[in-house]
Amino acid sequence: MDGTLLNDEGVVTTRTALALKRATAAGARVVIATGRPIWWLGPVIDAGFDGIAVCMNGAIVYDIAADRVLSSSLLGPDQAQAFVTELQEREPRFALAVERAGTQLSACFAEDDYDHPWADGVFQRTSRRQLLSEPMAKLLVRGTQGSADLAAHARAAAGARAAVTYSTDDGLIEVAASGVNKGTALERLASSWGIDAAQVIAFGDMPNDLEMLSWAGHGVAMGNGHTEVHAVANEVIGLHHHDAVAEVLERWF
Repeated sequence: MDGTLLNDEGVVTTRTALALKRATAAGARVVIATGRPIWWLGPVIDAGFDGIAVCMNGAIVYDIAADRVLSSSLLGPDQAQAFVTELQEREPRFALAVERAGTQLSACFAEDDYDHPWADGVFQRTSRRQLLSEPMAKLLVRGTQGSADLAAHARAAAGARAAVTYSTDDGLIEVAASGVNKGTALERLASSWGIDAAQVIAFGDMPNDLEMLSWAGHGVAMGNGHTEVHAVANEVIGLHHHDAVAEVLERWF
């Protein structure tokens, strides 16, 4: 969504919305794959999209029309605590938040000193012990350095117990259960629909899109995207606020 489907004002333009609707009408399976939780899907819902959304970087698959969680892949408390303990030995200065598997904003929790870059103040504040006491869809780690550097420390700390990615460069990383990412979630969906990866086109802009773009038969990176994303894509297109996604979809629909 952000940096790909949405424009600078955070909305889906009329042109892009029409392109998605034409693709659906022609028989394509359109899926929104986002790092956002369910409760921040408003811009695509407002644009008329009521299909399947892969949320929280693949941890949750949600049917918008039915208002139902179809599947969840959660990070367990033991794995989360082991990861945090290991990370503290490498980078002690960070604060935590979690997004649980609910469908409402009430599923957001954070430590008192956690500062979210996009929606400060929406989290229920609690202790670290309580944060890590229940399964979570996503663990958010906000550090004092850039996201890439923090992610490097986090991956070393995670090992095989968790998946680490990021979708912003301002010191926030996102941690999920091992093997959870947009690519694996979409692969399961496509398989259930009898669709091969070679038939899939995917759009993305940040490192949390890498697995998805590598898996898809045609991975498309936004011109405003991260250099790592450009490196794995089959095609690099224009900017998100210039209807670049619509330009590509209009080739076929």
